[in-house]
Amino acid sequence: MTLLPVTAGVDGSAEGSAAAHWAAEEAVRRGLRLRLVHGWGLASPLEPVVDRASDEQRRAQRLLREAQEALLERHPRLNVSLEALADGPRTALLDVSHDSELLVLGSRGLSPLAGFLLGSVSGHIVGSTACPVVVVRSSGGTANGDPGGDAEVVVGLKHLDRPDEALLEFAFTAAAGRRVPLRVVHAGEEHDTAVGAAVARWRAAHPQVVVVETAVAGSASPVLLAAAADAALVVVGRGRSRVGPVVHGLLHHAHSPVAVVPRS
Repeated sequence: MTLLPVTAGVDGSAEGSAAAHWAAEEAVRRGLRLRLVHGWGLASPLEPVVDRASDEQRRAQRLLREAQEALLERHPRLNVSLEALADGPRTALLDVSHDSELLVLGSRGLSPLAGFLLGSVSGHIVGSTACPVVVVRSSGGTANGDPGGDAEVVVGLKHLDRPDEALLEFAFTAAAGRRVPLRVVHAGEEHDTAVGAAVARWRAAHPQVVVVETAVAGSASPVLLAAAADAALVVVGRGRSRVGPVVHGLLHHAHSPVAVVPRS
């Protein structure tokens, strides 16, 4: 079976650099190839058509090579491939999500996603990819936006009676790879024991992961933001083609990287 790569969108910005470094760490952790992608085509069909393809392509290749060089200084054995795609940013990133293990993007937090991920493109990408998306801030405990150390992975679990398999598998894998605890958070009136019962199958499949179950009365957005304050990664699910208010709030306000997993 062919292993899919970890893919990062880069654009020469600090946010894109943070995404690339986070993606490199994740690729090393998972033993996967890293693919750096830059979409240099027109972002909108309303933009004027100018014969600048050669210049744009050269710029894209330069950006990708510079990003690759920076990553190889830290990870000299990392397998890195480069793709400059003339499809426009949204089309390029959505296309590569179909053959990626996960897609990593940079973010300014309260501002829109950086560089070539402007305006409504950001929400459309996060809400429409075929694979999980990780959105990384350019600021944080380390240069790549990941607090690192012993920070736990946090996953928000919405439905205890029908827990999402893709969401929990991603969260348990992330915690196992980092060798840190996994905190399973449910915003509701249920007891912690109900949360434990919902994830019992995954706990059995990942015995090396220390699991902390937490049920907190309140709205999901503030509950998850509080839980994710010092997290290495916060993991949430989404519907097939949209980003709900909880995901939206985390993308704009969480300081930790946010993984958004399409619901199975």
